[in-house]
Amino acid sequence: MTTPRHPPFPAGTLEHTCKIVAELYSGSELTRILAEIPLRTDPGEGHTKWRRLAHAVSTNQAHTQTGNALIALITASMRPERTLDRADAARQTRDQLNQALSLVALQVRDDGRVGRTSQARTTDEAQARTEHLRGLLQHRGAHPEVLAYCRPELLRKDYYEAVFEAIKGLGSRLRQLTGVDGDGYGLVEATMAGSSPRLRINPLGTRTQRDEQLGLANLAKGLFSAFRNPAAHEPRIEWSLSEQDALDVLGTLSVIHRRLDVATVTAS
Repeated sequence: MTTPRHPPFPAGTLEHTCKIVAELYSGSELTRILAEIPLRTDPGEGHTKWRRLAHAVSTNQAHTQTGNALIALITASMRPERTLDRADAARQTRDQLNQALSLVALQVRDDGRVGRTSQARTTDEAQARTEHLRGLLQHRGAHPEVLAYCRPELLRKDYYEAVFEAIKGLGSRLRQLTGVDGDGYGLVEATMAGSSPRLRINPLGTRTQRDEQLGLANLAKGLFSAFRNPAAHEPRIEWSLSEQDALDVLGTLSVIHRRLDVATVTAS
């Protein structure tokens, strides 16, 4: 099968993308990534990291008259198995890459592959949407863990990305609190459900307290099932979210985070 030929990238997009990727890895790690692609014009580890990447990619682009080298660099850099030991930093990197690539109608998916998306709106429009949503959430008393996902790069088209990332953020917090590995519905089941949950929002001494624990666990599982899991497996074009729906989902997340603020963790 012939590899699709991506048009060459503008110099600004190429340089910005290389700077973002370079921040995620050490020089020796970038050497391995460049060799894996392969890009054979790497000037070596004695040079600035992002300039090494930009030189190798731009040389290939000039030779082939395609943007395939930059696509390959992003894909190799953002593969889940490569970013596993720096998952939080990789999520920030993906957000930054999507902001840069949105100008050329591309995005980095969770699996590290680069796919098409709608052309970005202007930065001013994204910033205005961010400030508006943040203002509404602050008026509602939203939790800081939720407000962190009101960023322009996540709100360039609609509210889908902000909600998607905020729900993933709940999974990250559950892992940090408990040390339990996992994701989504299964992670909530392993940390908050059952007769002796690892993460307890109250002493569980009465029927009411046990019902509260179960209800919060079911609420978290419902969010993962209704939004996180379908969105992770369906094409982006099939998912969109209104401001009102986003406010409702993010408000529910705030309730869960506030209960986690006072939760206790028991021994496994």
